[in-house]
Amino acid sequence: MNMEDEFLTDTSAAKTANREMAEASTTGAGVRGMVDDGSDIAVPPGMSRRKQESRRKLMAAARRLFVERGYHDTRPQDISREAGVGHGTFYLHFEDKLDCFIAFADEATQELDAVLAEHLEGKGTLEEVVREIMLATLEYSETNPGVLASALTDISVLWTGDMGRKAPATRWAEGWMAVLDQLKDVGQVASDVDTRLTGYMIVGAIKNGGAYAAREQLDPHVYVDRATKLFVRALKK
Repeated sequence: MNMEDEFLTDTSAAKTANREMAEASTTGAGVRGMVDDGSDIAVPPGMSRRKQESRRKLMAAARRLFVERGYHDTRPQDISREAGVGHGTFYLHFEDKLDCFIAFADEATQELDAVLAEHLEGKGTLEEVVREIMLATLEYSETNPGVLASALTDISVLWTGDMGRKAPATRWAEGWMAVLDQLKDVGQVASDVDTRLTGYMIVGAIKNGGAYAAREQLDPHVYVDRATKLFVRALKK
């Protein structure tokens, strides 16, 4: 495991957002730009109960192995064995290991989105939104150690363009972009901020800043506070 992922995997440290980042407003309901639109689900509708159960076992096994071993050191046969099903069953649900990993990343994204929705409810200022997004990732990661670090694995060299989905890191960056666009519309973010570029920069800053915080054993809430102040100072109008 490299240092970029260390902070995300630490159960005591701060540790994407979903692919299209559902439409939201900055009204009294709060900023909701990083909430899932519900288009990706772990179990396809209409699947028989038996197939649902085998898929559930495979997804649970894949989650454990991707977190423990990483993407590259996990094989489809390892997942099947861990799930206690025949190897052929794996290919009844997934085209290949990458397809399985995408399903795992989608599942993690949906789980995080639910936590984000709770944290962002009623939040409208730039400082509130940035702080709550970071606290939400911290809360999720403490409950699900290692999941986000694994889901954010860079497998771009393997990612095909015809799957209709985006890599988790891209989703997270675009989630930040969506939130910043909403805040810009209500004057919370400076009008000259390139929100797309900023979204990607924030994701990189969180990963690398998190690695530093882990090395220095910085209190996670201190890290969130300092990072929030930094982002707000750079972005506010």
